[in-house]
Amino acid sequence: MTSPSLGQRIRQIRLNRGLTQIELAKGLITPSMVSQIESDRARPSYKVLAGIAARLDVPLEHLLKGVNFDLEYASKYKMAMSMVLAKEYETAIQLFEELLESAPHRIPRESLQLELAFCHLEMGHAEDAEGILNQLYQVLSTKPEDPLFAVVLLHLGKVAELKGEYPIALFHTKRACDELQKAEEIDTDFQTKVLMQLANLHEKIGKVAEAAAYFENALSLNQTTDEERGKTCLRLADVYVRQEKYEQAEEYAAKAYLLLSEQTNKELKQDMQHRLLMIRRGSSDWKTIVRDLLEIAEQATRAVHKTKAGQVYADIALVYLENNEFDESWAYAEKARIALSDTDPAMGKVHRVLACIYLQRKDEKKGRKHLDNAVKIYNYHGKVAELEEVTLYMCRYLNNQGEQKEAFERLEQFHLYMMKQLEQRGIVL
Repeated sequence: MTSPSLGQRIRQIRLNRGLTQIELAKGLITPSMVSQIESDRARPSYKVLAGIAARLDVPLEHLLKGVNFDLEYASKYKMAMSMVLAKEYETAIQLFEELLESAPHRIPRESLQLELAFCHLEMGHAEDAEGILNQLYQVLSTKPEDPLFAVVLLHLGKVAELKGEYPIALFHTKRACDELQKAEEIDTDFQTKVLMQLANLHEKIGKVAEAAAYFENALSLNQTTDEERGKTCLRLADVYVRQEKYEQAEEYAAKAYLLLSEQTNKELKQDMQHRLLMIRRGSSDWKTIVRDLLEIAEQATRAVHKTKAGQVYADIALVYLENNEFDESWAYAEKARIALSDTDPAMGKVHRVLACIYLQRKDEKKGRKHLDNAVKIYNYHGKVAELEEVTLYMCRYLNNQGEQKEAFERLEQFHLYMMKQLEQRGIVL
């Protein structure tokens, strides 16, 4: 004797309870949906199924016992996808792994693997994601017309970025962009993600003009929320500041402010204000900028966000330095040193500020020491653009001191460092 389907079991229990479809549906779903479920033409969600079990006064396990468990598989998949949307990636990983162990797979295995890899990426599990993505690459590279192939390439780019392998990250991401252009109909949401990843990578390697172009293209698609567009405008303002294009920076800073001004997340809003102030420091009264930055630092201190306060103090020190207020700059750099850990990325900025101050005071020994510390911090965090900037600063200083040999040696060391990094990532020039 074959086991009843889920719909048949619900109908039988309902009739045994003397309930009509209208009575069972009340407050849960429509009577029409009850009819579709009982005839196995529709599958209820986990929430609806739990409600039906409660209305029928039976345990959910009893309702499911002995029935076709395709429903369980579908419900688990829906739950896993819901966990992804809720950013509960650890739970989603467990559910996707369970789904991949199940058989048969009514949902394509490649889709499940891709979702699992995405969750690992969001958790920062680069090695786990890479193993899954390499398997998918082997399968999908034989059928590049499959839209999943471009997604795999994009995720492989993200894996390489997490590992600090920026040339490889750019290679995969550009391939994803190329594959996207071959599609008959381009998914603009996915295109935005590809452009944003290309922008992020170019910014990280110091190619800010290219980064700005990709950010601009991503914004032109207009497929994201106001919050995401605001964040992109803020990033654009940052890269224009790095190019010393202050008019464009101010324009995008203003757009960011309008798009993010309703942001209810207090911490994010505070971070936005901090960044906007640093972007505007070239076009606004610098003393007003310092006053506003101090207020943010005090708020962070009251909230016991010591690291955040230290990062703001580092920027205050930079603003004072840019305006030749060396004593104040030194004082806030020291406050930042107290608040930050020795390996915090912001310490690179602190050491560079202190180096400039000590070299201005003709204390060459301390100045060089702080420049070397800045190099170590940027090297440790893989901040290539900042590392190049501080190296060139050191070389210019040495050249002005008539120490051309050491300046050349420093440049040579930086060149060898970059070559070694590329070689470790499988790229030989």
